[in-house]
Amino acid sequence: MQERSCLRISRPSWRCRGERGNALVEAAVVTPLIMMLVLGLVEFAMLAKDNMTISNGSRAGARVASAAGKDPLADYNVLKAVQGATGGMATVEQVIVYKATSPTGAVPSSCLSGAVAATCNVYDASDLAISQATFESGAYTKDDSWAAPTRVTSQSAPGGPDYLGVYVKGTHNSVTHLILDSRTVKDDVIMRLEPSL
Repeated sequence: MQERSCLRISRPSWRCRGERGNALVEAAVVTPLIMMLVLGLVEFAMLAKDNMTISNGSRAGARVASAAGKDPLADYNVLKAVQGATGGMATVEQVIVYKATSPTGAVPSSCLSGAVAATCNVYDASDLAISQATFESGAYTKDDSWAAPTRVTSQSAPGGPDYLGVYVKGTHNSVTHLILDSRTVKDDVIMRLEPSL
């Protein structure tokens, strides 16, 4: 039987010659795996944060739109609510204010490519930063397709007040580009306009 030769490295410990490189080999194998795990956790946490941010934006916009009813500045206030709730997130790309058919409906597919008369108003990222004066000017027409004064808020109207949805789309920019690519994050919320007499 072969006898192992061991060295005394420090007072309390002994190390055998065959064990000297084990720690280095183990570290070389385990460290990349731990790094990938940490990077994956960071990436998925950032994606979850961006999803929640977009959801908060659509929810805030829908609440404001529901309370605004026929106010001509309703969509302006929606844009400002989305901007505030998303914290000025640079990756918000599109906001759509649309007429929903039910409380569980979805944004009409035709609205995803542009404004549709009497159905939806489509805004892009640059509209989040516009001033109230610009919004109210006659030259600004993005709010004309489904103008706020034409929305139904009467309790006695057939079907009652309109359902209004707010759709917000943005981009999650990948932090590492190793685990996930950049991807689209979106959410929409539908609320009924608050009734008026």
